[in-house]
Amino acid sequence: MMLDSARREEAPEKRAPGAVRIIRWAAVAVPAAWLAVTVVNWLSGDFWWWGGGAPLVVFFAVPLLAVAAVPMVLLRHRVSSRRDRALVSLAIAALALIVARRILSGRTWLWVVPDLVIPPLLFLLVPVALLLAVPLATRTRWWTASLASVALVLGATQSGVHLGGGGGPVPRDAVKVVSWDAYCWNTDDDPDRFLRYLKKWRADVYLLQEHSGCGPGAPTPIDDADVLRREFPGHHIVTLDGLLTISRFPVTGQAAVGEALNPYAPSWRHAALRTDLDLGGRTVSVYNVHLFDMLYLSASPLSPRFYRAIATLDAARKVQVDALAADAGGNPNPVVASGNFNALPGMGRLRGLDGLTAAQGPLYPATLSFAGLRLWRMDWTFTSPELAVHDYDLHSPEGLSTHHLQELLISEV
Repeated sequence: MMLDSARREEAPEKRAPGAVRIIRWAAVAVPAAWLAVTVVNWLSGDFWWWGGGAPLVVFFAVPLLAVAAVPMVLLRHRVSSRRDRALVSLAIAALALIVARRILSGRTWLWVVPDLVIPPLLFLLVPVALLLAVPLATRTRWWTASLASVALVLGATQSGVHLGGGGGPVPRDAVKVVSWDAYCWNTDDDPDRFLRYLKKWRADVYLLQEHSGCGPGAPTPIDDADVLRREFPGHHIVTLDGLLTISRFPVTGQAAVGEALNPYAPSWRHAALRTDLDLGGRTVSVYNVHLFDMLYLSASPLSPRFYRAIATLDAARKVQVDALAADAGGNPNPVVASGNFNALPGMGRLRGLDGLTAAQGPLYPATLSFAGLRLWRMDWTFTSPELAVHDYDLHSPEGLSTHHLQELLISEV
């Protein structure tokens, strides 16, 4: 009787390892199932998300878990506690990914996919989460805390989180600038609703990207000059390669900047449209920017074509950024450069614009929504030291684009 009782009491303890095995196998099976669906969908010509952003959230964890698996295996004989080993392995992985990004981003096309896969905000959130979890560790507590702290210091500068203030009081002669990637213009929307959205900002200067249709070899040109003149009477209108600048100030000069070959979109040849505007006797150069995409999802990631496109576009974007930096750096006028840079916070491609200052406003100024998640900042505004930026803000596109609209007020310092 006593033996039977002891066996009954031990039964729950024997079931526990089975539960651990189930969790362990589930941790492997879920990413594997996701990968299988991804491959099938891509090979069939579709993209891989379904049901909103849930699969995308799972995807974000894959690089961290994949890198963490290495120290998890290497430390299995030195650290017996799975919890301790998991925490220190995650801290090692977070630090390794952050350091790798600082070294490789903008220097090789091989880091383009990791740059997109890991939202920059995670470079802040993951180290913070690990620091909060340090009390759960025992033997590896010091190592976990140290590695997570270094990762936090390095990752915070790459996260895109902004803690600064605004540009001070707004002077009466401040100029309102609106910058927006309209994503295929109004070709998929109600044209009247689209124009109402555009005009409601009452901007002095509009810098608009993707003034074009979407199709093979996009952008496809749009001829709506009569509509624009009717809707913006008295304004000056300049276009180039899907870039549209509308200004109530006189245009004293214009130039195409950053010509590069894009074999995947032959009609998209330039990085920026520069217009020199007469702002009451002072000339300000405004760059309407749209750099080439980082990748194209029309090809399977299992095909060489997918990676050839990444390498080609990365090399072309370097040419574009270098040309933009050279033109802005040699420009004697105050400079505003705004638009879709197709570059994330901390990305190496932005290093070439160190002579300009990025406008900052919201705590985390994410501008791009993807699969229902707004986690990436691709759209930027840079100014030269002669200009102050006031009230930089982002506004919802109200379903008309995947990009948020940038609104700012500028004045001379």
